[in-house]
Amino acid sequence: MEELIQRITAATGISPQIAEQAIGMILGFIKKHAPEGAVGELINSIPGGDVAVDANASAGGGGLMGAVGGLLGGLGGAAGGAGGLMALAGQLQGKGLDMSQISTVGQQILKFGEEQIGPDKMKEIAQNIPGLSSMI
Repeated sequence: MEELIQRITAATGISPQIAEQAIGMILGFIKKHAPEGAVGELINSIPGGDVAVDANASAGGGGLMGAVGGLLGGLGGAAGGAGGLMALAGQLQGKGLDMSQISTVGQQILKFGEEQIGPDKMKEIAQNIPGLSSMI
């Protein structure tokens, strides 16, 4: 986790604490929408990734996926993924990130994921989330 946090703080200028929260929020969103196996590998490849997901999910409304569920606001299917990305961006903006920083954080997570589990598995994850595949 520390390596990923350092990459994100260097690329965006945000604090390590906010970077870790953003990582947890984004990984939690991905966990909700992408194939379980590939996402599990991604989260397990980031030391502390599961802890960051759990910590930032509970901050938004209780339960393991409370924040992500709250973000989606009842949207379902493919539209839920796209609408969820917009809601996720709104929550990240609430943490003080601008759209450029949000994009950079997402790209850094995806790049790190490619290094850890390979580009094919990252593409498998991204294909299941509308809007995410354009970042790879």
